Amino acid sequence: MSGLGSAIEQFAAMRVERTQDDDPNKVWYLRQNRLFAEATDAEVSGNQGIFTMCEMPRGTRVFDLGDTTRVVYLVKRGAVRIARETPDGKDVTVALLGAGDLFGEETLFDGAPRTTVAVVVEDALLCTARAEDLFALLSRDPALALNVAKLLSGRLDDARAAMEDLAYARVGDRIEHLYRKLANEHGIAVEGGTRVDLRLTHADIASLVGSTRETVSVELAKLVEAQRLRHDGRSIVVPNEKPA
Repeated sequence: MSGLGSAIEQFAAMRVERTQDDDPNKVWYLRQNRLFAEATDAEVSGNQGIFTMCEMPRGTRVFDLGDTTRVVYLVKRGAVRIARETPDGKDVTVALLGAGDLFGEETLFDGAPRTTVAVVVEDALLCTARAEDLFALLSRDPALALNVAKLLSGRLDDARAAMEDLAYARVGDRIEHLYRKLANEHGIAVEGGTRVDLRLTHADIASLVGSTRETVSVELAKLVEAQRLRHDGRSIVVPNEKPA
């Protein structure tokens, strides 16, 4: 599905619930996003009009490969998986984004069709803005433009770290590194560690660490046995690191 019309049809079909533009929660949610880091409440409130809040249930495809809609998304709650399709048709996860993250920002600078797929993996509350409106805002406010630059720089750092893991780390270490990163970004503090509630399949994990589903299943069991990770129902708990 691609184009503005198909996106509208998709949202309608899934009965996405949109909040009113004057919803008092909108400013609070925007204030929590990294886009508005260090911005004042007055600055956030003054620019809230370009954003629309919407709820999307787990499994919603926010956009597809080839989509030409120029919309940028801010995650307020939940989690979104960004994936690419390989030439042989495999779906490879390249990022898991949660509250405070921004995605779809490539449309700020390029009108080309989407090269990734975005899927909601935990019921999400998003703020959306047309790329041209957000670009105009960034043009007027260098501090916000710098925040976007920092976000993009952080993603490059994450990509470099992932490449180093792929080159040098064993699969088990890669899985532990992944869960420690997820715990830091999306985790909930519990006794003795941090719980990661994202419901990732072993295939999802395999695509993130550059392995196979079968190998991930074996290595994950080893990590649990070694108490480097532990199960908590359907969630994974990352134990606190012991002082050196």
